[in-house]
Amino acid sequence: MKKCPICHAEYGDGATYCESCGTKLVKYRKCPHCGANVEIDATYCSRCGKAVDAVERVASVITPSSPTSNKKVTSSTIEQYKKEIAEYRSKRITLVTLGSILLAVGIVLTIVFFYLGARAMPTSGDLFTNTSIMYFLFGALFELVADAGIALLIVSAAVFGKKIANRQRIIDEWDSRY
Repeated sequence: MKKCPICHAEYGDGATYCESCGTKLVKYRKCPHCGANVEIDATYCSRCGKAVDAVERVASVITPSSPTSNKKVTSSTIEQYKKEIAEYRSKRITLVTLGSILLAVGIVLTIVFFYLGARAMPTSGDLFTNTSIMYFLFGALFELVADAGIALLIVSAAVFGKKIANRQRIIDEWDSRY
């Protein structure tokens, strides 16, 4: 059970006012200068009047890298996560661009070389000539290039999308608390 900061009466988790003295029950933290209880949203201490540093506000948010830990997330960690999100987005854009180019080039060249291979086949006699086989092999090679483009698109969406979502979830939770 928690205790009221004024009369020290016990209260439940859902209580917003103390049943004994009527004090509004808000989250408090210690002033780094004088040690007084200061509301979590306060900018200045009500006892000493000094500014309360926002960096000392700590949220107990579980980090995505170790889901079972109780590692505290601070505002400096949030800034680091914002930088990581920007970095992940730039890597994702690079992979999406490269994947799209490989996919487009691969599809176009596959169609061209399969068409040329079909055109190079003789109408009578030997079914495949060296020229038609070469075109079909190049067509298959460019089909692999198109498949590599698809793989890059899937990887960029899966890996970086999950990392960005995890970091953004922590930032959003931090912003809603503070």
